Amino acid sequence: MLHSLLVATSTLALQATADGTRLDYALDVSSEGGLTFVSIELTLIGETDGETGIILPNNWGGQNALWGAIDDLAVVSDDGAAAIRSGDDPSRLTLTHAPGAELTLRYTVTPERTGEPLASLGDYYRPYVEPDWVHLIGQTIFAFPDSDADFTVEIALHAPQGWTLASDLEQDELDISALLTSITVAGDFRVFEETVDGASQRVAIRGDHAFTDDHMARSVSEVLAANAAYWGAAREPYLVTVLPLEAGSDVMSLGGTNLGDAFAFFTTNNADPSILLRILTHEHVHTWIPGRVGGAIEGEDEAAGYWFSEGFTDFLTQRTAVKAGLWTAETALENWNEALMENFNSPVRDAPNDAITSGFWTSSELQRLPYHRGMIFAALVDQTIRDATHGLQDLDDVLAAMHANPPENAAPLAFAEITQAVTGVDVSDLVARHIEAGEPVTLPADTFGACGVTEFVEAPVFDYGMVGERNAEDRFVITEVDPGGPAAPAGFEPGMMVVERLEGAYGDASVDSVLRMEAPDGQIIDLRYRPTNGETRRLPRIAVADADLALNGCSARLAGLPDSPAR
Repeated sequence: MLHSLLVATSTLALQATADGTRLDYALDVSSEGGLTFVSIELTLIGETDGETGIILPNNWGGQNALWGAIDDLAVVSDDGAAAIRSGDDPSRLTLTHAPGAELTLRYTVTPERTGEPLASLGDYYRPYVEPDWVHLIGQTIFAFPDSDADFTVEIALHAPQGWTLASDLEQDELDISALLTSITVAGDFRVFEETVDGASQRVAIRGDHAFTDDHMARSVSEVLAANAAYWGAAREPYLVTVLPLEAGSDVMSLGGTNLGDAFAFFTTNNADPSILLRILTHEHVHTWIPGRVGGAIEGEDEAAGYWFSEGFTDFLTQRTAVKAGLWTAETALENWNEALMENFNSPVRDAPNDAITSGFWTSSELQRLPYHRGMIFAALVDQTIRDATHGLQDLDDVLAAMHANPPENAAPLAFAEITQAVTGVDVSDLVARHIEAGEPVTLPADTFGACGVTEFVEAPVFDYGMVGERNAEDRFVITEVDPGGPAAPAGFEPGMMVVERLEGAYGDASVDSVLRMEAPDGQIIDLRYRPTNGETRRLPRIAVADADLALNGCSARLAGLPDSPAR
């Protein structure tokens, strides 16, 4: 049963010990005079040479200089001889002390920006310390020793009386990785908990949303069950946090970050619940991919494996959701056609994989490329295996083998070798052509079986007919209208501001778009037009069969189930 959970105060007791492999943390949230304070203590045993390196939060999730939120640093030891020495790198410190001394490093977390998170700034991964709530991702707040030692971590969490508190750090057997990939929220969050097979599964929500608290909590429960069923796994503790983003009424923004046993969600209050479900499913798949099937490529080349960790995750999002009945075959096929369209329209569609590696964090197009490229490539591999084995095996068999016996190499690097070992099918040439070299994938016509033929169709070219920019309120304002384009005769003019989209979708020129606009004089007007320049082009698309997709075998194909008794 789902129920609301109020935690008046939560503290996990520390038991300090002179153990060089143990780190004792205390995270204290306090409130006084309408202000909130976050204090952190780290107790550890110093190095035997009298110098212990400390790493502060720095760059993570596209955010830089996270050490700027760390204030009031101080270190103490029993003999009073400990001190902090800074260097050229502000993200690294050296503690000087007596050899092997027990040290306590203390500091506060003081964000450089206050106020509600804004969708337009995109900095919501950074720590938030507000009068009534806090939102703290481990990578952004915890200092830790610069050491290769295998530390165990103990942590005490405390919040003011009457505040809710939820964290995935409330468990045993923590290590540095679990500490950094953590989320802790406290304050005016509404916390809902369900215990399944002894595993606590929680949702912590603040603010108002297009979905109800109950809908969100039940969606999380369904997603966790669906992915556990796919992998044949026992239920595990999981926490989802939901933080609202402020934006103009014409802006919908939602997303977040997977943290292993938690997911930090950020969304405007108009977010479509169906997109929310898709993101939840995708992020929970990351519990297995890539970590439990061989892991990611480590270091600066990590993005070279995103075709697998992100693209294959998108593929399994569709497969798992249909198999568990979270959405229909029609919904999955809509998502597939969106992916085919996005891939075809991408200006970097044929970029080699090393371009993604070098430009992932500087190009939005390259950031998206491994998602749709990898998803479509997974469908190609799935169909290739089906054809070669006469339907006896598919991609699921490869992933199951990787899960049962993770390779020593990173999962993306080992994928082709394991595919051949499990199925007898050599996909190394496909990886070289479509992933490494960037040759676009053309899916076989029967890739989706009874769902419909994958083909190229003539479609109108999308042309907005105007350009603009976001104002201080994050609302789109027209700066220029093409006199020869479709927007000018419909009545769009420079200076008009988009209030909301009533019909149509950006990028879709097959239907009319209706935009509610506000003129510079404040007049509100609805303008309808077809956003195309009259040209057409051939686009890949699944021509969905005119049949009951649940009965004709389409749903089974999308779910990775047998097409026939031969499987």
